[in-house]
Amino acid sequence: MQNFSLLNGKIQGVRYGAGPQRLLALHGFLDNAYSFKRLAEYLPDVEIWAIDLPGHGLSDNLPPGDGTFIMQWLPQLGRVLDELNWPDYRILGHSLGAVLSQLLATVDDRVVQLLSLDALGPLSATTEQNIDRFQRLYDGRRKQFPKRYYSRYDDLVVSREKGLFPLSHEAARVIAGRAVGMSNRGWFHRYDRRLRDESLWRLTEPEVLMCLSRIRCPLSLLVFNTHLWEGVKSGFQARQNAVPELTVTMLEGSHHLHLEEPEPVAAWVLEQLGLH
Repeated sequence: MQNFSLLNGKIQGVRYGAGPQRLLALHGFLDNAYSFKRLAEYLPDVEIWAIDLPGHGLSDNLPPGDGTFIMQWLPQLGRVLDELNWPDYRILGHSLGAVLSQLLATVDDRVVQLLSLDALGPLSATTEQNIDRFQRLYDGRRKQFPKRYYSRYDDLVVSREKGLFPLSHEAARVIAGRAVGMSNRGWFHRYDRRLRDESLWRLTEPEVLMCLSRIRCPLSLLVFNTHLWEGVKSGFQARQNAVPELTVTMLEGSHHLHLEEPEPVAAWVLEQLGLH
């Protein structure tokens, strides 16, 4: 495991393993490059370059501005690809990272393969919902998202277990190992607090389908959260139909299965890379 830095230190990352096959890895929302730490243990012959997305882990905070929009992330990711300067890119993405890699593949033909974990396209909204969301953001423009401090490191780890997608204590400890700070007030999570606010705007579902239809490479999707995906089956089917070259595999497990039980996920990765 080796740390690396890109874009004059704005983006930090961790390189795992060594081998002829390289993957760029993009983690999920409020996670960091350690999201792939346990998975990498089962992929020693695959070189995984896992970055901390802006506002996460050890990378810089989000660029100045009010609100976030999913497409705003792409130019920064394009600059990451520019600086790495690989001939082409195979991207392993989880959740938010999977969505970002899929959107990136619609505009950058250097992306030749996508391995996506538990996400197909971004959250969408109707125009009316977007206007209502913008009204809430405007009305809450003075809202603050202060840091919460913990006197004991273990208390911080326990708090990480209780997110939107719960983690085991062991998995929470792995993630927390790269995303904490310490001050005279105690331990705190390092992520940019603006990430906790609502999106400034979301794509509409027709726009999401249009983006998925423009993915220029094979996309292999591994779905963990089968009990949750069941509730959006109709929309999920339409999204599957939109992708030109898609394979879908289902595994029972939590949203962070690659961190909680990495062995079957590693076997799937090797199969998609033709190394199994």
